Amino acid sequence: MANRSGRPESPTFFAKGTISSANITGTAAGQLGHSEGFEMVPSYGADKVVELVSCVLVMDFDTAAYTAGGNTGVKLSGGGAALTGVAANTDFIQASADKVIQLVPLAATFLTPVVDKGLNLVSASAPTNPGTAAGVIHYKVTYKVHPTNL
Repeated sequence: MANRSGRPESPTFFAKGTISSANITGTAAGQLGHSEGFEMVPSYGADKVVELVSCVLVMDFDTAAYTAGGNTGVKLSGGGAALTGVAANTDFIQASADKVIQLVPLAATFLTPVVDKGLNLVSASAPTNPGTAAGVIHYKVTYKVHPTNL
């Protein structure tokens, strides 16, 4: 479908995957416990902007709840700006049952897209495993990719 300028609209993409127990509590680069979080959508390069449409997360509980961990939301990769509100750790990572949440772009302000950035799931602090937590996080991100020469 074309817009008023006659150019085709940006297609919608989906990224889905699972964050393992080790990657939930891990603090190395690329893990949820790291300050930059877990990469869900990679950068598309210096001439593209990734637009978040929605992110659905499923905390798939198994055996015991994680402890610690901070509020969790979607941010631009590379330590970039927050794109969504956050899920409280007590209602998500620390839950002792399955949880499904949806994170959507912030509406209280405008968002300034940044080229060459992906989308990361970030926890404000690293979750910990009390010894028997084995749950995983499933995610599905809906996004668009726009060229910088709209």
